[in-house]
Amino acid sequence: MVGQILINFLFASAVVSSGAYFLSLKNHNEMLQRTARMMFYIVCVGMLIAAGMAVFHIMTHDFRYSYVWGHSSKELSTPLLIATFYAGQEGSFMLWTLLVSMIGFSLLPYVRKHRYESEVMGFYGVILSFLLLMLVAKSPFAYVWESYPKDVPYGFMPQNGKGLNPLLQNLWITIHPPILFTGFASMSVPFAFAMAGLIRKEYHQWVSVSLPWVLFGTAILGFGIMLGGFWAYETLGWGGFWGWDPVENSSLLPWLVAVALTHTMLTQKKTKGLVKTNFVLAVMTFLLVLYSTFLTRSGVLGDTSVHSFVDPGFFAYTLLLSFVIVFAVVGFGMILWRSKDIGAIKTEFAPTSREFALGIGSALMLASAVIVFIGTSWPLMAEIFKQPKVAIDIAFYNKMHLPLVIMVALLNGATLLLKWRATTPRDFARQIVIPFVIAGVATVICVAFGVHDPAFALLTFGAFFGLSVNANLAVRILKGNPTFAGAYISHFGLALLFLGIVATSRYSVTEHVRLPMNTPTQALGYTFMFLGKEQVEKDYKDREKFHYFVSAEKDGKETIVKPVLYWSDYNQRQSAFLEPGIRWSALQDLYIAPKAVEIEGEAPAMQVQREVPQPLVIDSTIRITLLGFDTSDMTNPNRQQDRLKLGAILSIERADSAFQTTLYTTFLMGGANAQAQYEPFQIPGTTYFLAMQRAMPNMEDRTKSQAIILASDSRNPATSPREVFTIEVSIKPFINLVWGGVLLMVAGFFISIVRRRKELLREDTVRDHQAIESTMQSFPVQAKAEHAQE
Repeated sequence: MVGQILINFLFASAVVSSGAYFLSLKNHNEMLQRTARMMFYIVCVGMLIAAGMAVFHIMTHDFRYSYVWGHSSKELSTPLLIATFYAGQEGSFMLWTLLVSMIGFSLLPYVRKHRYESEVMGFYGVILSFLLLMLVAKSPFAYVWESYPKDVPYGFMPQNGKGLNPLLQNLWITIHPPILFTGFASMSVPFAFAMAGLIRKEYHQWVSVSLPWVLFGTAILGFGIMLGGFWAYETLGWGGFWGWDPVENSSLLPWLVAVALTHTMLTQKKTKGLVKTNFVLAVMTFLLVLYSTFLTRSGVLGDTSVHSFVDPGFFAYTLLLSFVIVFAVVGFGMILWRSKDIGAIKTEFAPTSREFALGIGSALMLASAVIVFIGTSWPLMAEIFKQPKVAIDIAFYNKMHLPLVIMVALLNGATLLLKWRATTPRDFARQIVIPFVIAGVATVICVAFGVHDPAFALLTFGAFFGLSVNANLAVRILKGNPTFAGAYISHFGLALLFLGIVATSRYSVTEHVRLPMNTPTQALGYTFMFLGKEQVEKDYKDREKFHYFVSAEKDGKETIVKPVLYWSDYNQRQSAFLEPGIRWSALQDLYIAPKAVEIEGEAPAMQVQREVPQPLVIDSTIRITLLGFDTSDMTNPNRQQDRLKLGAILSIERADSAFQTTLYTTFLMGGANAQAQYEPFQIPGTTYFLAMQRAMPNMEDRTKSQAIILASDSRNPATSPREVFTIEVSIKPFINLVWGGVLLMVAGFFISIVRRRKELLREDTVRDHQAIESTMQSFPVQAKAEHAQE
C-alpha cells in the first residue's frame, strides 16, 4: 500500500513539474522554474525509493505482492533475484521509469547550462508523467488478494513464488535489459530537444545541444541489441544471433532511425540543411520506442513472438496505445505548426558532396526501418484485416535487406572519401584507387576460398573497401586528435560486422546428428561421441539440470562440449529447456544445440500377462508369468512428486528351478529420461537380463493386467537399452567479427560524444563572446575602457 501511494504521489509531482515548466515559458517566471525543478528532483529521489522498496520485497521473499509471487522464488540466486525486478511487465515499466528519471537528473543541469530548461524539461516531464501513469495502472505493489480477489483470501501469503523462466536464468539478464532500457530512456531526450527547438524557433542550435545525447542513446541501444543477440546465440540454441523475431525487431526499429538521425544531424551542423528531416527523425525515433513498447507489452504479439508479454488488461492496453497516439499528435503537430518557418530554410546538396552521400546512407537506413516495420507489424495488420495472425517469414527480411546492405557497405567507404560541399572527380578517383584494389584482391581471395554467391561476393567487396578506407583514415587521425576518430572506428566496425554476417549467414554449415551412447558418429569433418551426462545444481529441488558431454575429435585433437538439458517446475517438467554447448575459437565456433533425448535398444520386448506363462523371447526354456504389481511407492509420503517407482512381480520358471522376483522401474514425470529409469535383473545362471519397460494394470479385471518386459543378452551388448542424444551441429565461421564489429561501432559512438561535447563548449564560448561584444557596443566609451582595464 505504501509503495502504491508513493507511485501516485510521484505521478502527481511529475504532472506539477511539467505544468510549472510550461507556465514559466510565458514570462520566464523564476519561481515557477524553481518549483518545477524541485518537483522533478522529488520524482527522481522518489523513484529510487520506490525501486528500492520493490527490490527489498523481492529479496525478502515477500510473496504477498503479486509481482514478487509471479516472478521470483526462494530457489533463485541473488543476482537472478535482483533481475526479477524487471523480468515482468510491471517491473520493466518501473525500470524504464527509473532510468528516465535518472537520465533526467543528469539532463536538468545540462539544459540549465545551455538555457533550454523550461522547454526541454516541460516535455520531458510529460514523458515521465505518462510512464508513472502506467505504473499507477500496472503496479508492482499490488497484493495477491487484490490481483485475485475471487481466489485468494485477504492477508494470504504464498509459501513460494512461481519463479523465473529458466530461459531467463542467465548472467545476461542482469546486463542486457538494463542497458537496452537505458537506450530506450535516452531516446526521450532528442524528442524533448526537438520540441524545445520548435518552440524557440531555434532550428539549428538544438541540433548541437542534443547531438551528444543522440550519440549516447544510439550507442547504448545498439550495445543492448548486440548483447541480446549474444544472449540468444549462447542460450536459446537456435544457432544464430538474430532470428527476426517481432519483439527483437521492435528494438531494432528506433536504433535504425537513430543512426539515420545521427548522420542527418551531422549534415545539418555542417551545411544548415535537412532541418525538417531532423525534426521528423527525432520524433520518429521516440515514437518507435513507444511503438516497440506497445508491441512488446500489449500482448498483440503473444501468438507470434517468443519474447512478448501477456495481455496487460484493457486499461493498460488503451494507455499504451494512447501513449503512442498522444506523442505522435504532439510531435508532428509541432512540426506542422512551424512548417512555414522551416520550409523557408532550403539547401541544395551537390551529388559529389559528402552531405549528399550521407543523405543517401540515411535514406537506406530508413528503408531498412520501413522493411522491419512492415514485417514486425504484419501480425497486427493481419488481425485488423481478419487474416491469420502469423509472423512474417524470415526470408522476407533477408531478401529485402541484402541489396540495402550492399549499398550501405559501399557507401561506408566512399562517403568518407568525399569532401563537404563538393568533390572533384580527380580527387575522388585519386583517393579511391588503393582501397579499391585492396578490396578487389581480398574479395578474389574470399571467392577462391568459397564465397561464390555473387551478391555475397559484392557485399564482401563493399565490406573490405570500407575496412581499408576507414582503417587508413582512423590511423592518420589517431596520430593527431584521437577524439576525431570516432566516426572512422564506428564505420570500421560496421565493415567487420558485414564480413561476419557474410560468413555466418551464408557459409555456416549445419547437420543433425544422432548419438547413441559411446558410439562414434561422423559429421562435418568431426567424430562426435556422446559420453554421458552429469547432473548439476543438485541443491535446487525445483529443477533437474544436466550437462550432456559430447566429444568432438578432429585431426587428433579432442574437445568436450557440454550442451544443457534443463527440466523445471516452471512448466511442470512437461518439456525440457535446451541450451547449446559452444566450443569458442578465434576463427570459428563449433555450435552444438541439443534437440532430443530418448531411450532405445535392440533388446526384444515381450508382453507378459497375469497368470499366463510366456516363454522368454530369447530362450524358450525359460517361462515368465506376471503375478502382480508393487505400487507401494504411490502411497509413500516421502517420495519425490516428480517420479514414481513401480514394480512388476514375476514368476520365472526354468527346467530345474522356479522363483519369484520383482523388476523395478522409476518413471520420471518429465525428467531427464522421460520414459523410464530401469533396474535390470539378471536371471541367475544365465547371461540374460530383464527390465520392465511399461506397466499396464487393469483395475477392472486384474487377470488382464499386463507388462512390457525387455530381455537382453550380455553376450550381445547391442540388445541393451541405451540413451540416444540427438543434436544439431553447426560450424560458425568468423562469427567473432559480428561481436567485434558491434563493439567497435559502439566505441566509436562514445569517442564521438567526447568530440561533440568539446565542440559544444567551443560554440558556447563563441556565443558568450558575441553576446559580450553586442552588449559592449551599447556601452558608453568610458564603460568600454573600464571593462577593458578589468
